[in-house]
Amino acid sequence: MSSGNISIIGKPNVGKSTLFNMLIKKHLAGATSKPQTTRHKIDAVLNEDDTSYLFVDTPGLNFNIKKDFNKILNRNALSALIEADVILHIVNYFKIDKDDIKVIENIRATDLPKILVLNKVDLDNKRKNLPKILSQISIEITDVYNEIIPISAKNSSNIINLKKLIKSYLPKNNKNIYQDILSHNSNEFFVAEYIREACIKHLSVELPYSLHVEINKLDEEKDIVSIASTVYLKKKSHLSIVVGKNGSMLVKISKMARINSENFFKKKVYLKIFVKYDPKWKNTDSILNSYS
Repeated sequence: MSSGNISIIGKPNVGKSTLFNMLIKKHLAGATSKPQTTRHKIDAVLNEDDTSYLFVDTPGLNFNIKKDFNKILNRNALSALIEADVILHIVNYFKIDKDDIKVIENIRATDLPKILVLNKVDLDNKRKNLPKILSQISIEITDVYNEIIPISAKNSSNIINLKKLIKSYLPKNNKNIYQDILSHNSNEFFVAEYIREACIKHLSVELPYSLHVEINKLDEEKDIVSIASTVYLKKKSHLSIVVGKNGSMLVKISKMARINSENFFKKKVYLKIFVKYDPKWKNTDSILNSYS
């Protein structure tokens, strides 16, 4: 049988997390239309026929912002390549830009099978522009990759063929090395991600990037999971926005996060979210280390 680690990388907002969820057939990674939804490496196993895939979603690589927090996210994303057997580099279907080139520069020398995935092909009616798009990709870029494939992570177009390509490059093993693993991430991790995803979807563009979620308690019983969590905000003025009038916004955030958590645990979830002001959360060593 075949089994191996497949790392999904690329600049922010190219559909990495949407593809990750589509490949593993579960909603584990937060996927929104806003960049930098993913801050951590997230992995999950898919066992299919005689193949075991360990897919790894990563934060969007952004080399334009020089802040320490962003450097940590970049280092986190690139560290996924250390254990990878195959690299999936996701780009927007219509254009490979200078930010994509910076990602290519970081993987060019890696002696691993690399697949360039042109995502969002659904925006091209009947793929009329595909020949032109492929012809515009320079030899300097195509030479980096073993394969190039157009897909749509949104509607699963060409996903089966992508899996076949991945499988052809995975190592052969005598046994399933991921047999007893769903993910190396904890249950607490996924709940925190569901809460942060709900914040990103319901709040304004800037605000979700100045918050952090911690799970204070998670008690799982036979029929119910009880969870207490805290959302930390960098600005005091954001407290009223996150809570909303008469708590209306917090209710929306809690409802979305609870539904996703119930789908994850396959049982009833009681979720309590507290909101606190902490202007130094991005500078706290323990929090910064949680992203590394």
